Amino acid sequence: MTFTGAYRNLKLKHKLLIFNSLLILVTLGTLAYISYRESAKTLNSEILYSTKQVFAQTDNFLSYKLSKIIDVSDAIALDGNLNDYLSRPESEYGLPAQLRDFQNLSLNLSSFQKNDDIYRIRLFIPDYLIYANERMNFFPLSEFASSALNGKLLGHTGKMMWISDGQAIPSLRDPEQKTVHSIRFIKNFSRLDDKIGVLDVDIRLDVLQDIVKRANTSRGGAAYLQNADGLVVAASNDSRAADWRLPPGTAAEIAGQADPWRQLTIRGESVLAGAKNIRGTDWTLVSIVPLKEVYSLSNRFRNQIILSMVLLALAANLFGYWISSSMTARIGIVIRKMRKVQSGELDTVKLPATKDEIGELVENFNYMVGRMKVFIDEQYKLGQEAKSSELKALQSQINPHFLYNTLDLINWMAIQRSVPEISSLVASLSRFYKLSLNKGEEIISVADELTHVKLYVEIQNKRFSDAVSLHIDVDESVGDCRIPKITLQPIVENAILHGIREKSERKGVIFIYSYPDSEDMILVIQDNGVGIPEELVEAFNRGDSPEKTDGGYGVKNINHRLKLYYGEQYGLRFESQVGVGTSVEIRIPATGAGMEDDAE
Repeated sequence: MTFTGAYRNLKLKHKLLIFNSLLILVTLGTLAYISYRESAKTLNSEILYSTKQVFAQTDNFLSYKLSKIIDVSDAIALDGNLNDYLSRPESEYGLPAQLRDFQNLSLNLSSFQKNDDIYRIRLFIPDYLIYANERMNFFPLSEFASSALNGKLLGHTGKMMWISDGQAIPSLRDPEQKTVHSIRFIKNFSRLDDKIGVLDVDIRLDVLQDIVKRANTSRGGAAYLQNADGLVVAASNDSRAADWRLPPGTAAEIAGQADPWRQLTIRGESVLAGAKNIRGTDWTLVSIVPLKEVYSLSNRFRNQIILSMVLLALAANLFGYWISSSMTARIGIVIRKMRKVQSGELDTVKLPATKDEIGELVENFNYMVGRMKVFIDEQYKLGQEAKSSELKALQSQINPHFLYNTLDLINWMAIQRSVPEISSLVASLSRFYKLSLNKGEEIISVADELTHVKLYVEIQNKRFSDAVSLHIDVDESVGDCRIPKITLQPIVENAILHGIREKSERKGVIFIYSYPDSEDMILVIQDNGVGIPEELVEAFNRGDSPEKTDGGYGVKNINHRLKLYYGEQYGLRFESQVGVGTSVEIRIPATGAGMEDDAE
């Protein structure tokens, strides 16, 4: 028997099931393939874009930290009083004057060492000075001049040289804290060839390592700082940094390109390598991202799509089988009654009345059987067989419809036309409004609120050419706390529009961090904008600020919502200094208790 013949002989239930199965598989398969192809492309692109953005932000933050060290070093090395102390002839420099100047220098260095970014400052000064052997901040110049480090510094072309503890002389090392040193000569202002001292300004190694770790966005990758000789200064992970080391020439070549990223093969594995030269140093920041990790997420997404397709196909077939069985079951009852009619049993079909085609068939069958009974009763002659009546079979065709989830047309067209900026902006805007609406819920997690802020800053950076550098250091445990939605974003918006964008350079940094306070949690939004006048700060803290600002919800609105949800002891507190920046503290319960009930 041919396939066509076998198919014709199948029961209607089985035909419907085969038709539904083929339609489901073709539809779901096509949809799954298109979804995976486009989503994987977008996902991989977004991951790579996010990696590059994080790397660029780390480079900027590291340069900012080191620039503060360089500024302090310049301030000390170019100090006229210090230059006068160190260049004064021994015969004209009495003991009382030396002791007086020692006290002044010590106070000056102590003020610089209070900077969080500076661990210690050391000066190598002429041996004849009475405080040259103080050995806390002051050391004899001969000790440095007799070391091999003196020759290296003489051969260095920049104004200062950066070295690690391994390259430093013993007097520069701290047994309790590993540090990185910036060293330079102090020159006589009157005779620049005369080197009258050596200045050393130290930064803690763990501070550099914490910054470098931000550039590593993958589990199997690494980020590290290496100097011009190829020595690693700081790394996110020492063992992985050793596995993913780039030759100094390769790192310098990549860092010198307009696009500081290149796909390489290291130890037989394809990686994406990024490198940037750090301003004011001979260091290069390197980030290595194994491509298999980038693509693993899209592979997992593919597997999830396949699993979802199988489950949906199975569920749809089971549902189709139930529908076809329930529909053909009534037809089966009619067929069995018709067979009994052939044997002379004129029984009607007893089923609930319906208005569909099968219900009409049952009604017509019952009418036919009733008419047959009347005809037979009217027959005068016994034994005369009633002529069978022709039954008209009504065919019910089911055209199942499937509702397709429409792909984002703008995003798709941007990808098709290779305009990733539009695609990224549309994706960020879509997530931004999705978090803003939050399905009508008023309360969201702190983690979602931080994501909302990140998306807002990302959108504003598209508008203002990356004018805002956002840094978030919030403990993971805080992310589960509940907070009224759109609490952080208006404050960040004010920081950008009324703080950073009012600066002459129209660029700035926003820090968001958290710390516990008893049973409460403090979220701080800090910017380096133009600041707020004192009278306005006092008005904010009294709750007398305007109801609405140019940026949307005013601080009074936010403060009122926080007090409404948590109590009068919670809300906003402002601190600001004109020309320096503004800090806004948001106090909420550490557990977010009571929010759920209020939200309901």
